[in-house]
Amino acid sequence: MTYSILARDPESGALGVATATGTPVVGGFVPHAAAGVGVVATQGLYTSPLYGPQALARLAAGEEPETVVAALTQADAGRDARQLAVMDAAGRAAAFTGADNLDACCVVVEPGLCVAANWVAHADLAARVTEAFRAAEGPLVLRLLAALEAGAAAGGDARGNRSAAVRIVDPAAPPLDLRADDDAEPVARLRAIHAATQEPAFQRFLAGVPTLADPWRRGWGP
Repeated sequence: MTYSILARDPESGALGVATATGTPVVGGFVPHAAAGVGVVATQGLYTSPLYGPQALARLAAGEEPETVVAALTQADAGRDARQLAVMDAAGRAAAFTGADNLDACCVVVEPGLCVAANWVAHADLAARVTEAFRAAEGPLVLRLLAALEAGAAAGGDARGNRSAAVRIVDPAAPPLDLRADDDAEPVARLRAIHAATQEPAFQRFLAGVPTLADPWRRGWGP
C-alpha cells in the first residue's frame, strides 16, 4: 500500500520524509514534519492522520520516539490497522506495524534513517530503499528521491504507485513540500517538480523567505 522513508541530514540537521502509495493524494495523509522537532509517517491499512500532529507535539515536549510510538498506538483501538514511523530532531527513530496490515510489510530502523512499508510488492523493499538512500549523493531531497525511485523499481505499492510526496524541514531554510497527487509515474513527477524549483526566479524568491533561524530576513517584521 505505502512505503515511506524518514531521514536526517547529519551535516545540516534537516529532516525529511518521503512517501509513495497506490492511492491519490498521499501527501495529505502520510507525511508530517516540524523543523527542529521531527518527522512522522502515518500509514497502514487504515491510516490515522491524527498520529502526525500528536507525535510532533510529544516530540516537541521532549518524549523519545519509542515512547511516542508506544503511547499513540496503545491508546488507539484501531492500532492493528496502522503503521507508524517517528523520528526526532536528533535522528532517533521508532516504528510500529499493526497485525492487520497486508503483506508484504517491512521496516528498517537505524540512527538517522527509518523506512516503513506495507502491502508492497516485495518483502525486501525497505532494504532496497535504505541501500539507495545510503548510496545517493547530494542534498537530502535528491537522496530521498533516489530512495523513492528504488522503491518504485522494486515494485512499490502492490497495486502500483499513484501518488508520492517529499517534505523537508530545516530551521535555517524554507520548507520543501513536493507532491504528485494523481500520476501514472508519481516519483518521476516529483523529480520534475523539484527541477522546477531550481529555476533562478524561484530560487530568488526562496532567498527572501523568512525562516525560523532568520525570521526578519529581507525586512520582514515591524
